[in-house]
Amino acid sequence: MIAAGADIVRLNLSFAKSEQHYAFLAKVVRHVRETGANFGKTVTIMVDCPGHKFRLRQFAEREVHVGDMVELSADDKTNGALPFPYRKLLSKMQVGQEVLIADGQPRFKITRTDAGKVIGEITLGGFLEPDKGLTVRGLKISSLNLPALSKADKRGLQFAVDVGAEEVVMSYGTSAKQTLSFSDYYRRLGGKGKIRVKIELEEAVERVEEVAAVSDGGLVGQGDLGLSVSHQRVVTAGTKVVRTYLQAGKPCYVGTQLGTSMKQNPFLTHGETAGIFYWVYTRADGLMVSDETSMGKHPVRVVEALDATIREAESFFSNSPA
Repeated sequence: MIAAGADIVRLNLSFAKSEQHYAFLAKVVRHVRETGANFGKTVTIMVDCPGHKFRLRQFAEREVHVGDMVELSADDKTNGALPFPYRKLLSKMQVGQEVLIADGQPRFKITRTDAGKVIGEITLGGFLEPDKGLTVRGLKISSLNLPALSKADKRGLQFAVDVGAEEVVMSYGTSAKQTLSFSDYYRRLGGKGKIRVKIELEEAVERVEEVAAVSDGGLVGQGDLGLSVSHQRVVTAGTKVVRTYLQAGKPCYVGTQLGTSMKQNPFLTHGETAGIFYWVYTRADGLMVSDETSMGKHPVRVVEALDATIREAESFFSNSPA
């Protein structure tokens, strides 16, 4: 992938749950640096801290269909309900709100709330799987008054310092205050990397000017942003973020779902190519793939396709009238 054009390697710490996981990731960092050196290339290490991501816990995977009823429960003994140990979030959910699981499928509409429980009706079927993220449309994370940094963030920032990461990412940021807390903690640990905020919530888009003012760069997370806002508004919101950072004289990347079809297929769709062209047109500073290379069948082809498409777009726009 480095030979094919990768300039940055992102380590997603969302699933780093043990010291063994961190030890493995440290080996990855050493391997990346050694490989880059072999090609005479400096490859940036980006450590992406988890932020406040709300995930289902362990349960037996099952398929659900439209009209089925599901229940979220914070109790230790769920008795068939989906284990979701975030009482504060459950207490904020309201009847009528839409809840999206994983990348938006399955999803359900809340029909009843109770102490520590939420009941809803499936509106889009699919497979319910453990450890998948959960998004409640219309519910502002800032209303939960959570600590600026999660325990996982603190462990992740220590890891970033230990491996000398050039960039660290704050996920699910919503405000300048939270960004400054993240930055202050990292600097006190001795961190010297650039601090980039991943914008993936509607409330973060609404406050992007203040967040851009106190961070070193931005990162549009298209996938999670598409859970927080309607699909047709993802590009509008993402463009606002890119423009805001560029106007502040700071770099902004765009990532996730740029080439989703390549998780299975050996080439981009024409629609995906057009999307990459658009983000080059906005003057985004970098484009990031994730699932395509971490889980997909053709990781090297993905990087080759992205690199070639970016070069084609840059050539076209540099030779075209403004």
